[in-house]
Amino acid sequence: MKTHLIAKIVRRLYHLGARLKPRFRLILDKERKLGDFTAGVSGFSVDMNKEDVSRRHVLTRKGTGMSFLDVGARDGELTYLLGIRGNLSFDQQFYDQNHKDFQAKYAYYGMDLSPTTDSRVISGDACDPTYVEMHESFRGFFDVIYSNNVFEHFAKPWIAAANLTELLRPGGIIITIVPFSQRYHESPGDYFRYTHKGIEALFASAGDFEVLESGYDIQGRRINWQGSGKANDIVPVDAFGAWRETWFAVSVLRKKS
Repeated sequence: MKTHLIAKIVRRLYHLGARLKPRFRLILDKERKLGDFTAGVSGFSVDMNKEDVSRRHVLTRKGTGMSFLDVGARDGELTYLLGIRGNLSFDQQFYDQNHKDFQAKYAYYGMDLSPTTDSRVISGDACDPTYVEMHESFRGFFDVIYSNNVFEHFAKPWIAAANLTELLRPGGIIITIVPFSQRYHESPGDYFRYTHKGIEALFASAGDFEVLESGYDIQGRRINWQGSGKANDIVPVDAFGAWRETWFAVSVLRKKS
């Protein structure tokens, strides 16, 4: 009788979930568990807001007339850095104020693969060993170098890290946001995923850096994400949906010399 009642309740909840979809779904997870589920997370941070961390280091940096490099610049608007409060939540008024504060401190430059006549954009392949030689005037030039979801697309990230290190002035900071776990997506390629220690090691092999902040943003961890297909990014769908384990590694490093 008790088993019958439980089954009846489960069926009702399931049908209720179906009517409320996508806000509510009942999923019976039958997967086995491995590991110690009584243990708390230790050894690394998982409570970071990648945009908030980036803004804090960029907008509170002392000085004016500084130079800022946006790696993988796209449209040059810095929408994520200046307007996203967290987990894809954009605030136009917030963006406008942050953009005003940014312009009072920095001269903006972008780095992009495609050639351009825009003097603010440094074009070329960041994985080219001769990249800095081709842009010699920018050696040791930048106070802040920022990359958001770019390093997974570098086929030779150790060369890109070395080049960015050469472009950064002593005392400058490099902010790197990159997936630790995310669906495959080509732009134009997709090659690597990183732990927070992986980013640190990548730049430590290129120069002498102090770690200011390092950890993970997992705000979007359980979002049901699926690709558009334009970047070869469609993933299998099951009872849980599409991709549901998205973590971003976040690293802020200061160049010592």
